[in-house]
Amino acid sequence: MKVDLSYLEDITGGDKEMMLEMLNLFIEDIPYQVEKIKEAAEEKNMKSLGTESHKLKPTLQYVGLNEMYELVKKLEAAGKSDEFSNEIDILVQDLVNNLNISLPLLEATTEKFK
Repeated sequence: MKVDLSYLEDITGGDKEMMLEMLNLFIEDIPYQVEKIKEAAEEKNMKSLGTESHKLKPTLQYVGLNEMYELVKKLEAAGKSDEFSNEIDILVQDLVNNLNISLPLLEATTEKFK
């Protein structure tokens, strides 16, 4: 798993201060958004699963968490279905596992900007 900040660097024009500020916001926000996805899956609320997954996609793109992005894309697509499947539980667990690995990586990345 790696963090690819090239997109964030592009949209900030390489402004390190702005990149750090955005990274810190994302570090705060991503766990909350993943929790919302997890809750939607636990409640088997397909509409909410799709909506919450869709909301998280841009954030993951900004910070280059591509593996998490691909998982969220699959969850968003699953949310467009009316049927809950065991695959959704697996995708959500993979997302949570990826989050647990990615957050420390993002936090370590912010240290490079200080």
